[in-house]
Amino acid sequence: MQLDYYGKRVAAAAADGSVHIWDVTDNQQKLVGQIKPHDGPVWKIAWAHPKFGGLLASCSYDMKVAVMKEVSSQWYIAYVDSSHTASVNSVAFSPWEFGLNLACASSDGTFSILTHTSTQQWRRVSCFAHGGGAQTLSWMPACYRDGSLASSMRLATGGCDNSVRIWKCESDVWAQESPLLPSAHGDWVRDVAWRPDSSCVLASGSWDGAVIVWSQEMDGQPWRQLTKLALPGKVEGLSWSVTGSQLAVSCAEGETLIYKETPDGHFEELGTCNEAGFIDKMAPAASPCVPGFDGPAAPDPNSEAAAQKQAVLDAFGM
Repeated sequence: MQLDYYGKRVAAAAADGSVHIWDVTDNQQKLVGQIKPHDGPVWKIAWAHPKFGGLLASCSYDMKVAVMKEVSSQWYIAYVDSSHTASVNSVAFSPWEFGLNLACASSDGTFSILTHTSTQQWRRVSCFAHGGGAQTLSWMPACYRDGSLASSMRLATGGCDNSVRIWKCESDVWAQESPLLPSAHGDWVRDVAWRPDSSCVLASGSWDGAVIVWSQEMDGQPWRQLTKLALPGKVEGLSWSVTGSQLAVSCAEGETLIYKETPDGHFEELGTCNEAGFIDKMAPAASPCVPGFDGPAAPDPNSEAAAQKQAVLDAFGM
């Protein structure tokens, strides 16, 4: 599932090849669109920036990428790319500052970039990225200096070769960036996520049960491991809060753990989300049962701790 830019609509991928769109304003869920662009399970969906109108992209086991457009509150299939030769596992639109670009990662080992041109056509380029298949990708956020874009487009990919790779576009040519990230994972890299407020911090999550936060001092410098988090199971997804101060990690066992950055650059666990709701790991431990003692007083809703907890929940739309 993916929320749109304003957090007012959510799109959900389904196993029957369909995509459903809900209006979720005012704490209500109203189905406002349904479309079936695929013949197999839909793995990922992505919203384009509202600058480009109502646009959604989806990818599927059927080896296709679809772009859907909203016209007069109706959804239509605007474009389908069938160039990949295996399941397409992830899609993501670039930051709007670089134009309308859609990146796609596939089990055929490649990633492709679909660019919407001034002639209203889609141009496609492809690069081989990972032996055994590409699982995931993430765009670097746009970086400004003196009011102008300070760097070219960059993209991170993760794959079945247990590696994370960085790609850079120069003069419309994509090439792997040097120096390479060290090989630090022991299993498939299932997700990568560029920190939204930084062009030099990247997180990667793997089936080896680890999340690594990487840092680069500046372009061309080596990437170093900022911290490594041990998770209770296989890592399936990563998501930064908008400010980049919190990182949510979802695991195959159905739990999502939320971490907060500490002043020294490391991360501490704030809590866990599961079927039971949000479990606050920072809350004080329960007191033992003592006759005449009813337990600790309820936390003051105006306290700093309560405010921090609510800020975390708000950051992830919980």
